[in-house]
Amino acid sequence: MFILKKIIAAFILPPGIFIVAAAGIAYYLRRRCRPAAVACAALAAGMWLVSATVFSDALLRPLEYAYSTPMAPAGDVIVVLGGGVYDAGGVFSSAEKLQPASLERASSAALLQRRTGLPVIISGGAVFSGISDADAAGDYLVELGIPEKLVIRETAARDTHENAVFTGSICAQRGYKRVILLTSAVHMPRAVYSFRNAGFTDIVPFPVSRTAANGGRRFFRDFLPGNSGASARALNEYIGLLFYRLVY
Repeated sequence: MFILKKIIAAFILPPGIFIVAAAGIAYYLRRRCRPAAVACAALAAGMWLVSATVFSDALLRPLEYAYSTPMAPAGDVIVVLGGGVYDAGGVFSSAEKLQPASLERASSAALLQRRTGLPVIISGGAVFSGISDADAAGDYLVELGIPEKLVIRETAARDTHENAVFTGSICAQRGYKRVILLTSAVHMPRAVYSFRNAGFTDIVPFPVSRTAANGGRRFFRDFLPGNSGASARALNEYIGLLFYRLVY
């Protein structure tokens, strides 16, 4: 019953319901308009493929495992890249203003700061909200007990390229040479490329928040639709990497 419930849910909730609809239309058109039926069937198969965890993991794995996470990193400063904020009001904690990627990065940065005692630069401007990533995440770090004097906020950057350029100016002013670069594992290849392109020569990648399985047993749910967001994140990074290499 448990497995049946999961299968039914996968095809009732988006994108499963759209897969069922496309497959149903394909079946209806199979004798009325064969080209249209084939197109609908291909659409259903494509939606199923890109939303299955086995497919998204295959896309994510080369990005998320490009760099290992050092257990005892050494450097002059921790650089944390913002990952989005919410325009939430009346919140109990600044954590509620952070989108999942930002929250995971900031939480990992707090743990790393406690282990190393290093200052933290948080980079991220107010792109689609009234508060910058740096301010929201910086407030959260202070709430967690990180001294305000060790939290440096870079509030102008709008993308990864600007994260690197504007952080470079801060590091040059303060004499930071070796940076521990902390961001989501899926984002790390583009982040490292951007920071190297901006003139950083001593980077310690510190990827966090891996989601793709790296081997091991597969379960039936990995073949069901429902994980298209993960595929979209991976494709966004591949496109971003290509764009950065062509433009910067």
